[in-house]
Amino acid sequence: MKNILLVAKREFLNQVKNKTFLIMTILAPLLIVLFGGIVGFMIKANNNQKSIAIIDESALFSNEFKSTPDEIYFHYPVQEFQKIKDSLSESESLNALLVIPKVEDSTHFSSLEKNIKLYTNGNLNSTYSTELEFKIAEKIKSLKLAKQGITKEKLDDAKTSVSISTFNVKEGKEDKGTFLKTAMAGILMYVVFMFIMIYGVRVMRSVIEEKNNRVVEIIISSVKPFHLMMGKILGTTFVALTQFGIWITMTLILTFSFPFLMKSRIQTQQVDKAIAENPDMMEKINNSVQTVLSFDYPLIIIVFLLFFLLGYILYSAMFAAIGSAVDNDTDTQQFTFIAILPLSLGLYGGFSIINNPDGPVGFWLSMIPFTSPIAMIARIPFGVPFWQIILSLFILIVSIIGMTFMASKIYRTGILMYGKKASFKELWKWIRM
Repeated sequence: MKNILLVAKREFLNQVKNKTFLIMTILAPLLIVLFGGIVGFMIKANNNQKSIAIIDESALFSNEFKSTPDEIYFHYPVQEFQKIKDSLSESESLNALLVIPKVEDSTHFSSLEKNIKLYTNGNLNSTYSTELEFKIAEKIKSLKLAKQGITKEKLDDAKTSVSISTFNVKEGKEDKGTFLKTAMAGILMYVVFMFIMIYGVRVMRSVIEEKNNRVVEIIISSVKPFHLMMGKILGTTFVALTQFGIWITMTLILTFSFPFLMKSRIQTQQVDKAIAENPDMMEKINNSVQTVLSFDYPLIIIVFLLFFLLGYILYSAMFAAIGSAVDNDTDTQQFTFIAILPLSLGLYGGFSIINNPDGPVGFWLSMIPFTSPIAMIARIPFGVPFWQIILSLFILIVSIIGMTFMASKIYRTGILMYGKKASFKELWKWIRM
């Protein structure tokens, strides 16, 4: 154990003191925020102001097209049609011409529905015509209802909102926040998948690097191959936890400080206006907050950390074995696919698990050790029987012991092999040796 900790300490310090690690640890959250801001800015910058000329022969839609900061509408008589159409192609101030013909049948509006024309000079986005269709369709709908004696007030009065309260008889309480549970499960799955991939590959590259520069030949004279492999896995585990902890801390700081940094009088007025226009908004916000606070966070955090660390150790042993069996990154592709496939199966199978957490797919993916680190985490926000968690952990721990034993066999022989690509047949021979 002493040798394992010494190797782990060396691996940890070697990676943490690396300038690249320090820079990316600090910059990664900031770069993500900056990237999101740039994308939002580009979307807003590309959404330029649109100027639309409208010729409404029946004058039925004048109230439907009112100018906004993003859309400016100009209403013209039908006599101006040809003039506007001819100048549209070279116009820099006008983007389109919408022509709504005269209503011939005021009962069914069939002629109107089929003969509306939109002329553009190519400067409109592809979804704008759909927005126009929706506005016109809503107006025609209200006109048809008015012909039948149904006013807007009667129609609004007929609208009904139904809210069903779901009770879980097994847990003896109301089951709330299905959407929030789904979001939490998706986020946790991706976190586990990305960190296992990133740091598992880091273990593999560390082994390849020491193998190529022959440092391992010196180390192996004082430390057993198994101790060296486990030390590398534990050292990289501490690196992952350190970086993970820093990122979580920075995320929480940015999350809580951002509203205070960006708060202004105008934004406060906008929020107050939105709440005034939607009286139910505050109630929905309060319900969402109560739902989030009602989650069993101690259990979720404990299960997340256990399966995250155990899953990482399982796959790191596989990646360490792969690194010892090859001489460069190019040769790792044929073996890395074997490691990535079950992990990807757990990730994408997690989407079906979210729809039915207690189904057979969710149960078996939670028991199979190569998929359980992701599958169990996908299920835990929805509630999992305690015996299933214990059984899954037991199977995972036993699998880690078996995988570590097999990986150490490959590592012991492959770490000193040079200039020869190992085949699956040779790997099996090393394991049996």
